[in-house]
Amino acid sequence: MQFTMPGRLTRRFNLILAAPLLLAIFLAGCAVPERPIGQVDNVAAAAGQLYVGSEMARIKAEFPLTPRPTGSPQAIAEAYMQRFQPGPTPRIFQNTLVYDRQGRLMADLFDEGRRTWAPLDRIAPFLLKAIIATEDGSFYRNSGIDERRLVGVVAQGLLAGDLASGASTITMQLVRNLLLPPDARFDRSIDRKASELLLARELTKLFTKDELLEMYLNLAYFGHLAYGPEAAAQTYFGKPASDLTLAEASLLAGLVQRPATLDPFINPGGAKARQQIVLSLMVRRSYITQAEADAAYAEPLQLAEDPNLRAVLAPHFLQYLNEYLAQPARNLNLLRAGLRIRTTLDLDLQAFAQGIVREQVDKLRAGFNLNNASLVALKVGTAEVVVMVGSADFDNSAIGGQVNVTLRKRQPGSAIKPVVYAAALDTDEVSPASVLWDVRVEYPIGDDRTYVPQNYDERFRGPVTVRTALANSLNIPTLKLFDALEPEQFLATANRMGVAFTPEGLQRAGLSASLGALEVSPLELTTAYHTLANGGRFVEPTPVLSVTDGLGRPITLPVTLAAHQAISPDTAFLVTDILSDNAARASVFGEASRLRLSRPAAAKTGTTTEFRDNWTVGYTRYLAAGVWSGNNDGQPMRGVDGITGAGPIWNQFMEGVIADPMLRASIGAPDDEAAWVFEPTPGVSQVAAACPGPLYCRSGGEYFSYDWLLETATLGGPYAGSFAAGVMAGVDVELADGSHVMPGVCVQSYTAAGDPAAQVALALPLGVGRLAMRTTAPTFDGAGDNEVGTAPLTTLPIAARGLPLVNTAAPRVTTAPLAPAVVDPTIYRERSERLADQQAEARTWALNNGQWLALGPCSEMEALTAAMYPGRRSVALVMPPPPPPVVITDTVPVETASPGSVGAVVSPAAGATVAGVIPIVGIADHPAFVKWQLDLMIFGVQETFLAVGDWRAPQPTQLFTWDTALYPNGDHLLRLRVVRSDYNYDEYFAPVTISN
Repeated sequence: MQFTMPGRLTRRFNLILAAPLLLAIFLAGCAVPERPIGQVDNVAAAAGQLYVGSEMARIKAEFPLTPRPTGSPQAIAEAYMQRFQPGPTPRIFQNTLVYDRQGRLMADLFDEGRRTWAPLDRIAPFLLKAIIATEDGSFYRNSGIDERRLVGVVAQGLLAGDLASGASTITMQLVRNLLLPPDARFDRSIDRKASELLLARELTKLFTKDELLEMYLNLAYFGHLAYGPEAAAQTYFGKPASDLTLAEASLLAGLVQRPATLDPFINPGGAKARQQIVLSLMVRRSYITQAEADAAYAEPLQLAEDPNLRAVLAPHFLQYLNEYLAQPARNLNLLRAGLRIRTTLDLDLQAFAQGIVREQVDKLRAGFNLNNASLVALKVGTAEVVVMVGSADFDNSAIGGQVNVTLRKRQPGSAIKPVVYAAALDTDEVSPASVLWDVRVEYPIGDDRTYVPQNYDERFRGPVTVRTALANSLNIPTLKLFDALEPEQFLATANRMGVAFTPEGLQRAGLSASLGALEVSPLELTTAYHTLANGGRFVEPTPVLSVTDGLGRPITLPVTLAAHQAISPDTAFLVTDILSDNAARASVFGEASRLRLSRPAAAKTGTTTEFRDNWTVGYTRYLAAGVWSGNNDGQPMRGVDGITGAGPIWNQFMEGVIADPMLRASIGAPDDEAAWVFEPTPGVSQVAAACPGPLYCRSGGEYFSYDWLLETATLGGPYAGSFAAGVMAGVDVELADGSHVMPGVCVQSYTAAGDPAAQVALALPLGVGRLAMRTTAPTFDGAGDNEVGTAPLTTLPIAARGLPLVNTAAPRVTTAPLAPAVVDPTIYRERSERLADQQAEARTWALNNGQWLALGPCSEMEALTAAMYPGRRSVALVMPPPPPPVVITDTVPVETASPGSVGAVVSPAAGATVAGVIPIVGIADHPAFVKWQLDLMIFGVQETFLAVGDWRAPQPTQLFTWDTALYPNGDHLLRLRVVRSDYNYDEYFAPVTISN
């Protein structure tokens, strides 16, 4: 029959056999500083020697403690833990404290628990004495092992049948926490206990007692996720470990044995009872008197706020901070590194912005299916992230609230256009006064298909300046400008300004990249705008002002992208001046749009296809902010655009900062309004000129860069590409069939633009960038490498160049055919098909709108018209005829709304005759008001957008400044729409007659 002992008997039997061997360790080689245990027989000593020898060999192989790690106790502990306990680094996890720019605590971040390594000189002596008295009274005298306590524990284990704890010294506990993996720390086997004893002795040989005590204390668990005395003092009492009183220190010392059950937040009575035991042990060890112990015990327990219950502030910013520090260049584990970070965020600004975002989303959610928005703001100059609102509600999973949208890439729509214009201005492809033609254009896209771009209002404006095109976000001129740039030019500019576009993405997007087809994050796009605000200098956004370790030693963070001059300061000013020109954008956005602030501000909106994304991004001299609104899943909104979806958030935030002295001070913005003005750079000059009627020109004259002025000095001046001023002659061309056509006028003699005798006419487009006419010496068939060659064209004779103007009713003066002559290389220009198309479009527009184009100097008309009209017979200079009459159609009669309704066109009054520039005054209000929109029905039929606004006008208010000269004479219809939150609207009309 086989006999099997019960488990308890087996353990007791094993202990009976093993206990002598365990005790023999000390006889065999362990030094015992206090006194010898006594004599044991030689057999036991010999067995102990054998056991110790084999155990030492095993332990040295399993736990190589030498060579001794160098550095502080913290460095030593980290080295050992990385050697014996693989895991995430740093192995000694420490919590990170994050503060806002004003020094206010934002978050306490950690993964396994809180710890701040504290040297002994930063720990209250009361706590050191309490720990030693409680855990290891002979600590400073023993060899890492207290043999008296060990004998008692072994004897108790023989009686109980189990090897209980209780004999562990501070050094033995350190062995468990420092060297043993977690699954072996609570193993009660003889082998594990032997390892603990022998390793404790080895550590005592390698390190001083103070080093061992510091490592032990900082690895010890005090409960409530607090490791080490500093974290424990902060967790329970809200103070550093160096400031602990006797009562507080004795309470903490009692937690180490049973941290889970004695947690003062959960079991204050148990913690208090344990405190009394600790105080009595301190009295026994003569560390304190009984009177001191009694006073400490009588002291009421005053716990700090439970740190586990603190709200996490600015969670999206903290996510960004974590990602920023984890980048390879920095490689800091925010949850384990024990940092003290003073961030760039301002909690007051953050709370203010968060409230605005939430309020606006709640306002538009039901009517427009707009469920989310984000806002990021940078301090101009340093690119410090002072606000990061990643969503309308972090805790709302239905809208993807935990996703930080400021870091997610979305299509920016027209908000990318300032980068396009910056690329063109920076290389002097255009100036702010250069004319771009807003007329119908087709682009081939393969498979016999064409792309016909449209403006947002589906209206063509003809010739517009770069200033007008950018300020009013016109698509067609922007596409034409982008088409004229080298793709690499735009890509390089965008990358330098802070937008991470790729060649592959640009190739896929093609022309649509200029209208926002390439995705970009709000932070990236706001960074690009910050580059404009910062004089063209790119600075990498940063969430950090300073970083120290737990001991206050500074840590320098490397910069991933070095600051650099992305575009010239002159270009940055020119773009800023356009984006801040409220008069320039008024034709689309109105005089009082959300882009206008009480201080000078540059801003731009963006809206993507099917209203999937709304953007407003802009800046003052001190603050740049970008707002996105929409739905995280890309679901379309209902009819809400950048000015109405994102614009109010941007406007309220920026105006709130401007109005609040405390918020202004947080970003270093001055109170003096004059200090907010965008100052021209030394490299730009303002040049005044008379502006032809179809164009909007900047009040006081346009700004030009010095390089542009230098390049155009011999080409007719800075406005030469926009319009010509001088004595004009009509260019009459006789075609091959004998008919006549007048494509425009030429300049007989140039004069200053302000000369009262000067005539002003729009210039024939000569192209920009790669589509520009290039002044070159042409090469013809039959010409050698060193020959100019001859052209099969005729030129006007010298006498004809001074030909006087004649009345169109008089006989035409023609030129006789001449023999081929050598072409003057200064007037010959190559033309691309695209440029020829643009010139044809411009001529058609001019003919349809009663305008003349200045084709160039009269001396060039022979060659130019021969190229324009192959086979033409002759060309003559004549007096320009008056513009053609405008054909007027019947109007559609409508009823106007009464002034007392929620909407009305008050001025001009119904039936009024108007001319020149006039204000449009209206009423636009409703309990569910969202926005108003003003349109013109040309001849009562063709719908033309004028302006939009999202502010209420319950009383007669000027909505728009209307330049009637931009529209044909005749009877038309003003229409005002008041849009409600359910996306329905009411319409109000006023018939008017334009008579210019």
